[in-house]
Parts: sequence; structure tokens; C-alpha cells
Amino acid sequence: MNDFPPVLDAIGQRLAQRLLATTQEIDPVALQQLRAVREQAVDQRRLVLARQAQASLQLAAQTREASSRLDSPSFLWQKLGGVAVLLALLIGLWQIDETQSDRFTQSAAEIDKQLLTDELPPAAYLDPGFKHFLKLSFSPDPQ
Repeated sequence: MNDFPPVLDAIGQRLAQRLLATTQEIDPVALQQLRAVREQAVDQRRLVLARQAQASLQLAAQTREASSRLDSPSFLWQKLGGVAVLLALLIGLWQIDETQSDRFTQSAAEIDKQLLTDELPPAAYLDPGFKHFLKLSFSPDPQ
């Protein structure tokens, strides 16, 4: 798994060749220390790759588990329950609307009935003089 661009990889290869060519000049103690550091770096890289693989496996297992839950009968019942609640809500709202419409219609019919059965004709209520007469006749007397 090479994550580097080809240019950087080529530079790294050349640098490694130069370092290998000069290994005979390095003190054996320093060479041993370099070898130990390299082994630590390789081990760290292995740990990182192992963690990435483990995370990928866990994600795949969770995805598989979630997809199996979607196919389960309990998930189907949950969906049907949600649809039933939504349907009940819509029926309730429709019933409220119908009740309100009936009340409004009944109120309007009562007003019409009062107007049509009154001694005065409906045109009298539209006459401006009648409105003035009502104001004068029902106003409190200041006397």
C-alpha cells in the first residue's frame, strides 16, 4: 500500500539507495539504533493499518446488522404503526373540520331564520335612516 505520489516515491528510493551505500561508514552502535527505530516505525504502521481494517470490519458488521433489522418483521410493524397513527391523525383533523363547518353553517342558518321571520323586512336593516333611528331610540337619555 503506497500512499505517496510517484515523484515522492522515486525521491525516497534514491535517498534509500544513497543511505545503503554509506552504511559501511556508520558506527555499529548507531546502525543498531537506526535498525531499532526502523522496526518501531514499521510496527507503528502495522498498528495503524490493523486499526483501519478493524474499523472497516466493524462498519461492515453494523451495516449488515442495520440492513437485517430493516428486513425484520418488527421493523415492518413499526412502519405500519406509524402509518396507522398518521391515518388516525388525518381522520381526526378531517372530523374537526367537518364539525367546525357544521357549526358555522348552523349559525348562519339561525341568523337567516331570525332575519326572515322578523317583523321587519331585511331591507330595513340596510337603510341608513333605520340605523339612525335605532341609535336614537336605544341611546341612554342624558336627562
